[in-house]
Amino acid sequence: MMRVLKWLLALTFYHPVMLTVIIAMPFLPFMIYDDIKIILINEIPVESGSMIVIGLLGFFVYLATRVQFLGIPYRKITVLLPFLHMIIYTSFALSAGVTILNKWADEGLYSKGWAIMLMLLAIVAIRLCMSLLYWKYPIVRRENQYME
Repeated sequence: MMRVLKWLLALTFYHPVMLTVIIAMPFLPFMIYDDIKIILINEIPVESGSMIVIGLLGFFVYLATRVQFLGIPYRKITVLLPFLHMIIYTSFALSAGVTILNKWADEGLYSKGWAIMLMLLAIVAIRLCMSLLYWKYPIVRRENQYME
């Protein structure tokens, strides 16, 4: 009985939502980039709920990564889950940049040049953390070339 409920939940709720996530996620960095462009051109803050959206989409990707049963179809296409992870990290970095630029445009805490520099530093720092993560836990295990 439990196995039937598990399959029913996966087929009626999780996989349709995950299909929507897979279709929508590649566009997320471009939408956040558009927010950055609007802030820099118009010098006004934008109302952005991108952190909430990233968290929600990331939750479904996390379920596919951690729950063996739910992740079966997504492990068949081996590049899909790492691709979605990288989109989440990139979107998070851009969203952190939007937050920094919103602080500048709304409260004037620092100059425009400093805001752009802080945004770029945040993006680079998050990308470096992503590189460190994939260096420590690679997608494909490295073989030691020096072992005989």
